[in-house]
This record gives sequence, structure tokens and C-alpha cells, in this order.
Amino acid sequence: MDLAKYVKFSLVSILWFAIACCQPTVATIIFTQTTLTYESSSENFPNPERGFFVAVDPIGNNPVTPLQLSDLQQIKSQNITLVRRIYLLSEFRENSLSQSFLEMISQDCETARQAGVKLIVRFSYNWLGGGADAPRERIVSHLEQLQPILAENYDAIAYMDAGFVGYWGEWHSSTNKLVDNWTLDVTDDARAILLKILSVLPTERMITIRYPKQKKQIFNNINTLSIEEAFNGSVRARTGHHNDGFRSGIDDAGTYGSTNPTIIEQEKTWLNLDTQYVVQGGEPAWPSKPPEYDDCPGALTDLARMHWSSLSTNQSDATEIYQGWIKQGCIEEIKRRLGYRFRLVNSKCPKIVNPNGTLAMSFEIINEGWASPYNPRKVEVVLRNRETKKEYHWVVNEDPRLWMAGTTRLINFAETIPADTPYGEYDVLLNLPDPTPKLYKRPEYSIRLANQDIWEVSTGYNSLLQSIIVAPM
Repeated sequence: MDLAKYVKFSLVSILWFAIACCQPTVATIIFTQTTLTYESSSENFPNPERGFFVAVDPIGNNPVTPLQLSDLQQIKSQNITLVRRIYLLSEFRENSLSQSFLEMISQDCETARQAGVKLIVRFSYNWLGGGADAPRERIVSHLEQLQPILAENYDAIAYMDAGFVGYWGEWHSSTNKLVDNWTLDVTDDARAILLKILSVLPTERMITIRYPKQKKQIFNNINTLSIEEAFNGSVRARTGHHNDGFRSGIDDAGTYGSTNPTIIEQEKTWLNLDTQYVVQGGEPAWPSKPPEYDDCPGALTDLARMHWSSLSTNQSDATEIYQGWIKQGCIEEIKRRLGYRFRLVNSKCPKIVNPNGTLAMSFEIINEGWASPYNPRKVEVVLRNRETKKEYHWVVNEDPRLWMAGTTRLINFAETIPADTPYGEYDVLLNLPDPTPKLYKRPEYSIRLANQDIWEVSTGYNSLLQSIIVAPM
């Protein structure tokens, strides 16, 4: 006999008997509030806008071709939800972007939606071996062409690398001297380009820049973001970081601008604070010197310290690094902890609420990942009638972007049950959907909590494994 089910059935039966017999005193004594504690899960499962990503780079210096749905579906089947898409612009250095090229970007975004993934987008005027970029005027003109495409499709974009400038869009080795190619200091042209990128990309999305010093220079501000600035939509609050030389040496292939350990420590301290509120992504480069520098201990330390959300999983010159992480036993932890990983600790729910009464409940969530979400995200409490399956949704006044790494958040919720709510038993669920209209009802774009037996694949809801009775009291 399943005792748990028997007890639950018996208690609900007693409640209905008490209500039917007009015995509110009995019901009040037996049913007040239930506290439930949840089992954690160590499973590696997909969640939107975080984790390892697959880089879909140009083949040599050939024009890119459209993304294929079957390829993206194969990536998604590996529990990967991010694809980095590099758009090669070499054929447009002296011309406007073609209509067919713009249409391909839109189609790529639709293909990503169909596959249930999101894109990390970068535009570059060169690829294999580096090469020429374009002057400021051409870049600005191309950005103006891209604006309506980005506005229409930002829901399918996780974030956008700054791109455009220098080799591989990494803001160094600029043939048009958009940055100082020796010091990497930005010019007025580079500053204008970055601000233009931020103006054409919807405010709901962030861009990332290759070198931390360049963010300080562009905004003429050496301070890290404060909690007051976090996620406020300003250009500085929307500028994150991508490190494309992760653990390749003491200075991460020039990321920190020095090989002086003191200066590197200062830069890492700065990044540790800034990346609390902006996205950090990137890729490992070649095997490190000394060899042990890219081993698990150092990699885990820096991934956590700089709040990494995304990391390339197929960098060709980093095969040795990935193999090392597998052999040393940290690859599974990296898979689980890149970005956010929310776990439900407990919840408190009433057992009975009357129509037009107040549903007062609370739940506690811990973030066991290395970062918080960087894009807007809704939080909803859902009541679903067990017989009719009709749902009632309430938006919780919470921002998951502020559920910081390593912290526990207590969320209190109180809302009025509609007066015309039918009597009956309702399951209590938690929904963290994508807020964009095209993706709001797509379960694969909702956040799954790291607990056992609470995820509903068909709806994208997390069940609190609790129910309430709506009935007169």
C-alpha cells in the first residue's frame, strides 16, 4: 500500500467532509499550512541561455550558409541550448548587406526557435587567419541595416558579441586602426561603434566585449556595476564580457592586459564584481603554459569567480583542454554549474482558501550555479484545477536576475483568489517562462529547477507537489 497517497486521500476526504457538514472549526484545526522540503537532483539537464555552447563558425573564409534544423536539433539532444553563430561579412566590406544575407539571419533565428535553442551572435569581416575589418562608416551603415532584423528576432538571441572590429571581431589587430593595435586602447571610432551596437540591439539584450579595459575606456568609468545599476537597461549595464583565451596562460591570451600577477589579480577582482550583473562567456584557447594552468582546479576557480554563463564546447585548438577536464573529473560540474542552477529548498502553502480570499504562500530557492540569469525572466505561481485542468496565473514580483550565485532567496507571495473560482482541489506550480510573446508558451524555454520529480516536460512548470482546496471557510 502507498501510505503517502492513502494519507493524502484520507486528509482531503476529511476536509471535504468537514466543509460539507459545516464544521469550519474542525477544518481549521486540521488544515492550516503545509511545509514541504524537496530532494535535490545532480542531473545535467538543459536550461535556456546557459551552459556549454556549440560554435558554428565560418568554414575557412567562405560565405556562411543557413543553419540547418537537423543540426540544431542534434545539438539540443546533447542538452545544449546555446549556439554561437559567426556571420562573416568579408564580401560586404565595400558594399551594403544584401537582402538575401539579411533574410538568412532572420531564417536562422526562426530555425533556432524551432530547435528550442538560442543564438550567441557575432559579426566579423574576416575569419581564417584574420584579415581586414571595415571603417567606422561602413560598420555603422551595416548596423543600421541589421536593426530591424535584431528588433524582430531578439527573442532567439541570448546575447551578442560586440564583433565587427579587428581579427575575428575580437577588437584587436584592426586594419582600420579602430583600436590601438599595440595597447588595445579604444579610439573615438571604436567607442562610437560600440554605442551604435547597443542602440540597434533591443534593450532586453546584452553585448559582450573582449577586453575588460575597453569597457572602462568606452564608458570612461573604472567602477564596476552597482546593485542600483544592475539590469537597468543602461548601455553600461548591458555590456558584458567574453574571454576567448580562457586559462591559456597567466594573462588569458591578453585578456588582462598584463602578465604582472598583481595587475591580473586586480583585473580579476574587478571582473568578479562586474560579472555579477552582466553576462560572461567565451572559450578556451590552446593548451596552457605551464600545462597545469588549464587543469580542473584553476578552471573551476576562475569559472566561479568570474560568474561564467557560457563556454564553447568544440573549440578545435582546445581539444586537449576538454579531454583534460574529462580525465580529471570536473567536466560534469562545469556542465551543471555554468550560468544559473536554481534548486527549490522548501515551500509553505495553505491547505484551504476561500474564493475572494488570500492565497499566502512562500518558497525558498538556492542558486547553485556560477551566475544568475542575464536576460529578463518571469516568475509565476500557477493553480491548476485537478479535474478541469483550468489554470490561474499570477506574476510574482521577483527578478530571477537578482537570485545571485551561491545565495538563497525567500519569496513571499500573496494574491487574492478570484471570487468566481470554482470549488475544488488545485495543484500549485511554479513557472519561470521566457517573457517574449513568441517563446512564452514554449516549455523548453522555461527554467527547470534542480529537484527530483517536479519538472513537467509538457508544460515547463515546476510542481511544488502541493495542492490547495478552494472552498468556503
